Amino acid sequence: MKFTAVVATVLSMAVFAVALPAAVPVPAKDVEVRQNHGACVKSEGSGVMEEVTC
Repeated sequence: MKFTAVVATVLSMAVFAVALPAAVPVPAKDVEVRQNHGACVKSEGSGVMEEVTC
């Protein structure tokens, strides 16, 4: 491999590494609030319907 090809490969890997999103730690309570939105659903045939009696 030529030196320029090696340099180009390393630079492209570095660009992808910088572009990756970093995971930000979030308190478990915030995740629980977002996941429990209070909507109950059920499937009837080919559609999804909201269940109001849950």
